Amino acid sequence: MLQSLDIDQLLSSDGCELKHVVTVNSEIFVYAHENKELETILKHSVNTIDGRVLQFLCSLLYEGVALQKLSGSDFIYDLAERAARHGERIFLLGAEAHSNRGAIDALVARFPHLVIDGYSPPFCSSILQPEWNEAIHRRIAGFCPTHLVVCFGPPKQEMWISQHADRLFKIGVRCAYGLGGTLDFVSGRKRRAPKWIQRVGAEWLFRLLSEPRQRIGRTAKMFKMFHFALRYRHFEFRHLKSNKPVEHAAGKSQMW
Repeated sequence: MLQSLDIDQLLSSDGCELKHVVTVNSEIFVYAHENKELETILKHSVNTIDGRVLQFLCSLLYEGVALQKLSGSDFIYDLAERAARHGERIFLLGAEAHSNRGAIDALVARFPHLVIDGYSPPFCSSILQPEWNEAIHRRIAGFCPTHLVVCFGPPKQEMWISQHADRLFKIGVRCAYGLGGTLDFVSGRKRRAPKWIQRVGAEWLFRLLSEPRQRIGRTAKMFKMFHFALRYRHFEFRHLKSNKPVEHAAGKSQMW
């Protein structure tokens, strides 16, 4: 379920269980169709539309439904502003140590009253490694954040949040966000595409040209999105012909 929420709804920390926010871009959209575990996770998480191409595709499939793009690289500043205003703590988990520390410094410089900390764990090939996870939980529990930003990259970050949701909630975390490479942008270690490139939906091309070796495989994967979207559209059309319409709530689109 792709959801279009206003920023206050998205960042609200009220609730009786952990709010898991997934910023669904083209890559995660494809992963959700190829990975059953991720598909199951996304059926229970809050899923924003992250990317102009995906937003445009959803708008074509669901005419008349206003769908808002919300990417982590944008709303992390709204999160920091809200946390500073409400006295809520933020913990940044993941990315390289320089990016993690740089993002903390950049956010505090912009929001001086923000209470924030972070941890960049060493690389681990398996998110099930007990010692690795215990070190992470000690750091988080010692800080007691309301909001947890996890930047392990998709789908690793989504699976980690899902696997640890109950434990995170018990130590006080109310919202967890999988935000991929956001800390690299916030810290300034990587340059984000200019605004006009973002508006026309070519940020993926900018990143491919900036990091061709790292991005070529991920970029190729995103083009599978059109196949899965058209397959779903065909599925929906058959249901309409058989008088079994698929329901869509305002501001939401069901595409898996």
